[in-house]
Amino acid sequence: MQEMATGLTETWIEMHDAAQRQRVPGALLFLIGMPAVGKTWWGKEAAKVYGLSFTDLDSYIEEREGATIAELFERYGEAGFRDKEHGYLTSAIAGADLPGIIGCGGGTPCFHNNLQVMKESGSVIYLQADVPYLLTHIADSSSDRPLLRDQQNLRTYLEELLAQRRYVYEQAHYILDAKNVSIITFEEIITTCSNRR
Repeated sequence: MQEMATGLTETWIEMHDAAQRQRVPGALLFLIGMPAVGKTWWGKEAAKVYGLSFTDLDSYIEEREGATIAELFERYGEAGFRDKEHGYLTSAIAGADLPGIIGCGGGTPCFHNNLQVMKESGSVIYLQADVPYLLTHIADSSSDRPLLRDQQNLRTYLEELLAQRRYVYEQAHYILDAKNVSIITFEEIITTCSNRR
């Protein structure tokens, strides 16, 4: 595996300078999916293994706004936050160190033309999971997630939210089962994306 990973890293390093000069479409991978599905964890892990940059969109927004996502929801409401999120998505893409990975918020692809923007800039990966899986991973972090924080019946809410968003999520280039995903899965996707250039 190490030899394969090294080879892939070299492939992506070779295209790095050209990608930075020309902003090559497709030099980014976008991770989408429900809250707590593992977008940030897998994004960081794949970026570390293959020498790619990683941007967590929520963290990117928080750093520039000087406030947490929960605070921004309270300040602007969801509609106002989604407007800001759209602007920050486009700026994160424009300023990304290529090639790289961007981990998106759970709702990011579902508003404005964000999904199309992602598709035009790279490959979109949907980390798919059922509600029981999500519940085991949300644990105590629901208080940090503005849409989940005040829900009396979290299971029912997640089921409804997933039903609303599934159609958008499933338009991704790749759909990965979060229960069975591994770093090898990302290796295969990176190879495919590299071979398209």
